[in-house]
Amino acid sequence: MAHRIELSEDRYKTAMLTILILTLFVQILDGTIVNVAIPTLADEFSVTDTQIDRAIIAYLVGLAVFIPTSGWLSDRFGSRVVFLNSLALFTAASVLCGLASTLPQLVIFRILQGVGAGVMGPLGSALLYRAFPQSERAKAATAVITVAVLAPAIGPVLGGAILEVTTWRWIFFVNVPIGAVAMLVGWLVIRDFRIDEVKRFDGRGFVLAGMALGGTLFGVTVARDLGWNSPVVIGTIGAGIAAAIALPRVERAREHPLLRFELFQAPIFRSIQFVAFPTYAAFLGAIFLLPVYLQTFRGFDPLTAGLVAAPQPLGVWIASQFVGRLLYGRVGPRRLMFGGLVGALIVGLALATVDETTSLWTLRVLMFLRGASLAFTFVSIQTAVYSQTSVADTAQATTLFSANRQAAPAFGIAAAAAVLSGLAVDPGNPQLGAYQVSFLVSALLFIPAIVAVWWVRDEDAAATMKRR
Repeated sequence: MAHRIELSEDRYKTAMLTILILTLFVQILDGTIVNVAIPTLADEFSVTDTQIDRAIIAYLVGLAVFIPTSGWLSDRFGSRVVFLNSLALFTAASVLCGLASTLPQLVIFRILQGVGAGVMGPLGSALLYRAFPQSERAKAATAVITVAVLAPAIGPVLGGAILEVTTWRWIFFVNVPIGAVAMLVGWLVIRDFRIDEVKRFDGRGFVLAGMALGGTLFGVTVARDLGWNSPVVIGTIGAGIAAAIALPRVERAREHPLLRFELFQAPIFRSIQFVAFPTYAAFLGAIFLLPVYLQTFRGFDPLTAGLVAAPQPLGVWIASQFVGRLLYGRVGPRRLMFGGLVGALIVGLALATVDETTSLWTLRVLMFLRGASLAFTFVSIQTAVYSQTSVADTAQATTLFSANRQAAPAFGIAAAAAVLSGLAVDPGNPQLGAYQVSFLVSALLFIPAIVAVWWVRDEDAAATMKRR
């Protein structure tokens, strides 16, 4: 079906930015807002907090298993129809989650939410980057990054406010108006793109990719409750690693693979994967630790903890405008990534010195500086990663990069949680030293990202840079 309204190029770019902002916001928001409602949901369904974690894990597994399919679905059925249907599935599943009357129902509906988000996320990025020429990618990346860091910060605050004034069901219903607006705008304006050649679905690749990403995410997530020596954790992570090792070899031997690993032959696409994984892991690790430190160790309420963390997305937003509009095209990604990561490492080392008397204003300043530093890296990653990717390969490339981006936060949070619980004398009330070491470990994750920047070359991203 053709798009309903023919827009000028500038208006089409604005429309696609609007759609991606809405869908990315609601997808990331949904991954964080539910965390605040865990005690309420446990009371509602008469289960323990650990059992409610199944609803969170279900979303992550549905997301992880279906991310690898988004590129094939787009090529086979067209990006427009697949994106709109995945958005419709996510929105409808949100309604069903809000109407759930038992925990098994909620788990099933959360899986459906994850399936919709797993397909919608990579395709939204592909649609956006097809709308913007290479020379304007920094502008698009700035908008994407702003939403990506605002949504996790807003989620806990919004979730707490909803629980204060209304029922838990609005934790899920809040997705509906946002999803509806995005669907309406998308139905009216999105231009279709598809590959003419019809390919058979690669079932073997689907199973291996699902085991690799879904199994690993499941294992590192449940490790927080079951412990790293649990047979379930060891088995699922082991199976995930084995599948991840086998997947590239199997896919390269297929005539029509689900995931096209030959895209990693592009130097900029390959090198940025090694920068992005530890960067996102370190970024989310500290985001996980700070509220726990403030609430469990310092005794502050959730709202105060959320407001202390709020300067970080503000720092990202302010600095990303400067980087995206003025610096990236003149300086290039390599030096911007390096400077941003070094700055984030320094701030992370400062966070590792917190104690029971650290001023909240000190923490706010550190979080602002952390966000401002990482903006240099985030804008560069999002702008440069597809600079050697053709329009036809964009959906496949965004699928591969999205898998990386989804796995990294789970690893970063799992690493921080493992260190925190492993060093705690009382697991329910970790002592100061456990928090300091956990912050240190999260900061040190920036070091492999700094090393990986060595292989990023500005000339490989020349198409995204303004001509002097």
